[in-house]
Amino acid sequence: MSILTYMNKRQKKIPKQRKSTTRKKEPGKREKNKEETKRRILRAALDLFKEKGLERTTTKEISKKSGIAEGTLFNYFKTKEDLALYFFQKETEDLIEWFRGEARLQKAPLPEKLFGIIHRQLEYIEPYEDFIGAVFCRSLQPTSSLSPLSFESQELRLKYLRFIREILAEAEEREEIPRLGYLGACAVGLFYIGIVTHWLHDGSRGKQKTLALLDRSLNFGTRILNKGGWEW
Repeated sequence: MSILTYMNKRQKKIPKQRKSTTRKKEPGKREKNKEETKRRILRAALDLFKEKGLERTTTKEISKKSGIAEGTLFNYFKTKEDLALYFFQKETEDLIEWFRGEARLQKAPLPEKLFGIIHRQLEYIEPYEDFIGAVFCRSLQPTSSLSPLSFESQELRLKYLRFIREILAEAEEREEIPRLGYLGACAVGLFYIGIVTHWLHDGSRGKQKTLALLDRSLNFGTRILNKGGWEW
């Protein structure tokens, strides 16, 4: 699987899936309004982060741009780090929902599948590169809620890792790769962090160097697993 192959396949129209006849319980009006307010705050914050940076943006500026009182802002997000966690929560939810609708990609070989997933994540964060860089720096502080050691961050990571584990489990059943267990999902999670770190420092046009590295790494990793196995 190559970058060009993936991009060409992505342009093809995917047939619509049948809508489920099972009725989902609709959230109440209060919950909808609360979620919409959180989204409005996030949009305002991201605009300000792009303009001024994470550190120089104040909660007062965020509340003013959101059209709410500063005290109301704190009812939704206690800190700017809470806003960042909400951003990644939405990113994870968007990723899972997008993948569920990609019928062709779900049947693709594992390297192409993981390439598509990570490429989607990079597309999501692309407009907020400076913000992502600042978040990564903060995540290195042990006391930060963005740290991998924090409960808030771990809860979010678990949702992502469970999703990746489902992808790997399907590949194991098809005997594309040996059985990896949950350590395989953790390895993909660490790999993604490495790719984002490279992406943040990639000055090539369209981040092509990052995409090439992603493509080569996934194909190489799959070949290594198939050749030698992975015993735990």
